[in-house]
Amino acid sequence: MSFGIQTLVAFWTLLAGFGLFGCSVNRIAVNTTAGVLSEAESSTRAYFDWESAGVAAPSGIMQLEGLHTVSPDNDELSLTLLKAYMAYAYGWVMDSYEEANQRGDFALADHHKQRAYLMYSRARDLGVRVLRHRDEHLPEMLNKDPKTLRAYLDKQFDADDMPALFWSMMAWTSAINNSPNLDDLADMSALRVIAEWVVKRDPGYEDAGALVFLGGFEASFPVQLGGHPEKGKAYFEQAMKLTHRHNHILLINYATLYAVAVQDRALYLSLLHAILEAGDQGAAYRLSNKVARRRAVRALARTDELFF
Repeated sequence: MSFGIQTLVAFWTLLAGFGLFGCSVNRIAVNTTAGVLSEAESSTRAYFDWESAGVAAPSGIMQLEGLHTVSPDNDELSLTLLKAYMAYAYGWVMDSYEEANQRGDFALADHHKQRAYLMYSRARDLGVRVLRHRDEHLPEMLNKDPKTLRAYLDKQFDADDMPALFWSMMAWTSAINNSPNLDDLADMSALRVIAEWVVKRDPGYEDAGALVFLGGFEASFPVQLGGHPEKGKAYFEQAMKLTHRHNHILLINYATLYAVAVQDRALYLSLLHAILEAGDQGAAYRLSNKVARRRAVRALARTDELFF
């Protein structure tokens, strides 16, 4: 599950303008650049061309890695790099995976899924590093039971910690969903607690991304294994209300996770057609909705395969 990609758009064009990669820069310059990149994030969401953004993405990530090497303890820069990996993995690498898988080229599909897993894992590690800077005990607390972890988060963290907790949770979840090791699913209970912590404080944060996580979590597991599809539906509906249906990544997840799980073909088709028939939803969603549209086309083609 990967959500809120409208905030994960390319930093690479801006980075290329700085020409910093390969140059001799000191930590002060890098830290200043990190602040500029963070401020520029909202304007890059409006980029209009999916293809050129994907072509430019790898060089942007490499430049961010160069900056991070110079200033590895800059949390703002770490989160920017985390988001860049998340954006490219979800918006382009997983797109290649889906295309290869749908046409039956399973070797190529496995290749792209492994690439995405490595990128999500790098993003997860960056997030954990930031969390450790904020509270050195949090990584070990993530292994505690949900009740203990929930109480610890309530006591030790506040609104200023929201970005670090949210994006670490998202990166970790994406790594788990693409991991070849099923044992990694054990970490989902702690990530669920973090998502609930975010929702409790700001359900609309990052386009209701934590609500979408919870909706997908409840819908992805059958009732026999502790899932609650109808609770998942309530989370998705709340998220759609908060975002006014502008975020089409949310609609894709609602369709492919909940509607498929409960075999609601009518809901599935209505959500996908809503994406394909919608006009531009504004600058904040322009690039991410292009990603959603590509997924919607493929999902629509699989309707008969997914519903019985």
